[in-house]
Amino acid sequence: MQLRAFNPDDAETILSWCKDKHAFRLWSADRYKEFPAQPDEMMEQYKGENMYPLTAVVEEEIIGHILLRFPSEDKSVIRFGFVIVDDSKRGKGYGKQMLQLAILKAKQDFGARNITLGVFDNNPSAIHCYESVGFVVTGTDTYAIDGEEWTGKEMELVI
Repeated sequence: MQLRAFNPDDAETILSWCKDKHAFRLWSADRYKEFPAQPDEMMEQYKGENMYPLTAVVEEEIIGHILLRFPSEDKSVIRFGFVIVDDSKRGKGYGKQMLQLAILKAKQDFGARNITLGVFDNNPSAIHCYESVGFVVTGTDTYAIDGEEWTGKEMELVI
């Protein structure tokens, strides 16, 4: 597996992995207005400085996606977001491998000392994957998602 820069042609494939609105919200929270999202909407999410969307590929096949971004000006922390693996490829260790590569990139290429992310409580497989690479829970929060109250965990990895 390798991580390469996300390109606009990847968007349709990545968005297709969210088969229903629930899966879509687990991935995107409230960042998109409507399900299903369109590729141009995905491109809008990545406009601006300090946004580094990456695509995970195995022999040129797109199998995952992750966003690295700097949430603050001091650039000591990187935040992971929009983390997803092709649903037909889950359970094969690709998520863990993608995270390990992203952690290495955050440390070596961006000089990050900490990585943070948020994950919903109703996504236990993602929580397990994050914990498997060293993330720990640092807090909890509640979010309004499509008229429902969802709880989530804030997680951090010190590198």
